[in-house]
Amino acid sequence: MVTIEGRWAVEAALRSPFFCVRSVIVEEGRHDELVDLAEHKNVELRKLPSELMAQEAGFDFHRGALARADRPEPASFDDEVDSIKRLVVPVGLADGGNLGTIIRTAAAFGVDGVLIEMGKGADIYSRKCIRASATAIFRLPVFEVPSIPKAMAKFREFNGMVLGTSLSDRAAELPNKEVASKCAVLLGAEKDGLTRDLESSCDELIRLPMSHDMDSLNVAAAASIVLYELFGRVS
Repeated sequence: MVTIEGRWAVEAALRSPFFCVRSVIVEEGRHDELVDLAEHKNVELRKLPSELMAQEAGFDFHRGALARADRPEPASFDDEVDSIKRLVVPVGLADGGNLGTIIRTAAAFGVDGVLIEMGKGADIYSRKCIRASATAIFRLPVFEVPSIPKAMAKFREFNGMVLGTSLSDRAAELPNKEVASKCAVLLGAEKDGLTRDLESSCDELIRLPMSHDMDSLNVAAAASIVLYELFGRVS
């Protein structure tokens, strides 16, 4: 099961085509619109006094609304690959906050989906990731695949271009980069970035120009700039 916290996140989950919400709990006297929506969706609804909300949740940061939902079945990448134009591929990110922030940025700049490798990195449906996504997790399809290289090979079969972020001297500096209309962007993990094998599997590598002898940014911050430069300017 997936735990969802906060009025806006619970509402987005109830409206999402990707989530099946099983129950909603609200603090007594709050979030009348959310109560109406849950009742309209025929979802189990409970109202609790404030002192019992944290006890029920197991944590204090519920903001007066909680939901439990089934963990979504991964969207089928093979079925959707032909229609995907913009794809973000976070590779093995360890921090759910970074992963959720990247999903939020991806949604803001018109990305069509997020692809991750099964069993690698942070849980995309953890509380931390869901919270950091600011409801974007409920708006974008998530593709979970056994192998990123194989998924990117399939993406290329449909005339897709695969870019990878890198600190390599071989990487082209943004913003001087034109991309194909069908493009995937690989974002490396916080500590080590992309592996050499993944870098070599990319059609091109890209990097951000930096000053004052700085050579890297937090991956979520870097992703925001990269996705804006590649996709946001032309949205």
